[in-house]
Amino acid sequence: MDEEELQDDLHQFPVFPCGVDSPEWEYFSGHCYYFSLARLSWERAREQCRERRSQLVVVGGFAEQQFLMSRTRNERFWIGLTDQNSEGNWEWVDGTDSRFFPRFWREGEPNDSGRNEDCAHLWTWGQWNDVHCTLECFFICERPLAPK
Repeated sequence: MDEEELQDDLHQFPVFPCGVDSPEWEYFSGHCYYFSLARLSWERAREQCRERRSQLVVVGGFAEQQFLMSRTRNERFWIGLTDQNSEGNWEWVDGTDSRFFPRFWREGEPNDSGRNEDCAHLWTWGQWNDVHCTLECFFICERPLAPK
């Protein structure tokens, strides 16, 4: 196999579908996901995602929720859902109103507990929970798969 054939093969079957410069990103259903190894506040996690030209994950359906749940190992991972702008009005970081998306809240959540629990994270069995945005959790960044 010559060099040109090898390059064609690599383009057909990429080892890193999210880019050779992004081996730590995982591919799922047209998007790339970064699962952090560091714990940060929600705002700092959001900044880290922006620095990676992405956003905190916006969960758009059951299949995506299952994918995320399988990767988070019952640890706390920030998602891009907050009610910081208006208590009880949960919005995604991309501006999408959460009322139009499936919800995967843990039973009894969101409850705010009267303590400004304004940011959501995946927790036990991948269910969502609201907590203080200053809590330090792992985080998930998401970006669309770059066109070829």
